[in-house]
Amino acid sequence: MKEIKAYIRRDQINEVVERLQRAGAPGVSVIDIHPVGYGYEASPFEPHGARLVERYRYLRIVKLEIICADEQLAGLLDVIQTSCGTGNPGDGMVFVSEIVDAMRIRDGVRGPTALGPTLATEPSRRAS
Repeated sequence: MKEIKAYIRRDQINEVVERLQRAGAPGVSVIDIHPVGYGYEASPFEPHGARLVERYRYLRIVKLEIICADEQLAGLLDVIQTSCGTGNPGDGMVFVSEIVDAMRIRDGVRGPTALGPTLATEPSRRAS
């Protein structure tokens, strides 16, 4: 299993998530972030003495997190690159990590099977 962390421009989020879902991504987490480093520059309109939050307030970056089967990796990376790549600075960054194990908390299923859909064999339980 692999974990994909993609840092992309916020204005591309709808298209890339829809394309990832069509490509079979088991799930996509979208996280609003405020990047520092990796080539992200502070707003040129704010003085360098400005507080960090003020300098980086206008960046529009989101992080996508996807856990997928090894055989899905190349296809999902291609979707991200073709959806988000403009050839200009600031298109984003993607990092891939190995996932040692996964466990679905509800039923204890482990490994790549935990990423897939389940067949409900008993009524859902709600916490009281």
